[in-house]
Amino acid sequence: MSSSSIFRRLWGKSRAYAFVAFLFIYVALIRYCSYTYYRDPTSAFFDPVRGYERKYSLERQQDAETFIHNANNSVFPQLKPKNVKMCVGIATIGRDGEQYVRSTIGSLLDGLTPEEREEIFMAVLIAETNPDLHPIYGEQWLVNVVDKVLLYDVPQKLHEDLVQWEGERDYRKKAIFDYTYILQRCYDTGAQWVVIIEDDTLAVDGWYPRAIEALATADEQQPATKGDWLYLRLFYTEEFLGWNSEDWPRYLIASVGITGMTVAALLLIRQFLLKTAITNTVITVVALICCPMCISLYFAAGKLSMQPYHPGVYQMPKFGCCGQGFAFSHQMAPKLIARLASVRVGFVDEIIEAWANEVDLVRWVAIPSLLQHIGGHSSKGDDYGGKAKYDRSVAEKIWNFGFEMYEDNIP
Repeated sequence: MSSSSIFRRLWGKSRAYAFVAFLFIYVALIRYCSYTYYRDPTSAFFDPVRGYERKYSLERQQDAETFIHNANNSVFPQLKPKNVKMCVGIATIGRDGEQYVRSTIGSLLDGLTPEEREEIFMAVLIAETNPDLHPIYGEQWLVNVVDKVLLYDVPQKLHEDLVQWEGERDYRKKAIFDYTYILQRCYDTGAQWVVIIEDDTLAVDGWYPRAIEALATADEQQPATKGDWLYLRLFYTEEFLGWNSEDWPRYLIASVGITGMTVAALLLIRQFLLKTAITNTVITVVALICCPMCISLYFAAGKLSMQPYHPGVYQMPKFGCCGQGFAFSHQMAPKLIARLASVRVGFVDEIIEAWANEVDLVRWVAIPSLLQHIGGHSSKGDDYGGKAKYDRSVAEKIWNFGFEMYEDNIP
């Protein structure tokens, strides 16, 4: 007797058709996932060729470049802060090739209303011991749009250390110093909020009112027992927000529970409706084949696709990454300055996260991301290896996929 005859005999003709129909639907769902979830880095259907396609960021970069081009005009209207609510600090170093900081500053200022611009004090640190080495230093647009262009004003011994770090390409030590330096200068303005942004980012149109609203929400949601919170994250990468291995017991329990409920439902249907159609073989096939296949597809589709974050402000104590943009309260800034001054080894964002874990500080994130990383290289390396061949303007690993669909995700 052939295997197909045995199958039909055990299963029944109508039930065999039902199982084949299930397989067709399953294959169709796989095709749907491949078509829909290619931008989800937590998904098995993630496609780096399509996933890293720049959409909204190209639009914002064009807006920023137009703004900077217009700002080069000597009669460009200069709006100076009057009622400072936020200080935006940017430390920038000269790069080989494109100077992304132009787009960073342009995107932050483009689209602001005059009233919004008056609430922002923007300080830019030319983080070169010889500022003439930075291509933007002395450019007319920078003078026109930035409230304060900072150079190193430090004792001779510290200046010598900076020169040494530059010569030895010790960017970790220098990055910590630069971050502390610009953070202190922003704090000195007395602004309610201190925002430090890296010089290779793009801001969404309308970032400022969204950030102010998110900061107010973070204050409101902050648990009274927790005291002050550390930061509001303006950028995050989704790459680390998938099905984390440490949560496997919860995933296992949920999977077993879903399978058990499915079996229970079939038993009830057999008891009251289809006494002969739902056999023990049917229940076994559903429990051991159909349910595991569906559960596997659910996990393969990706956590962000199956359990997406809705726009809002959330706690993100882990897996946010990276340091492209943080907003701190005026009260928190000096505490962070003291912490950074005591640590001179490591990446700035890692030092901040380690401190937060040590003293149990709450960390908030604005979703969707208000910033995108546009640099061509990442100091943290990459884990996809070949993404650069698709788009050299993408810094591997540090990328927000939702940013590119920003206009589709915001009402």
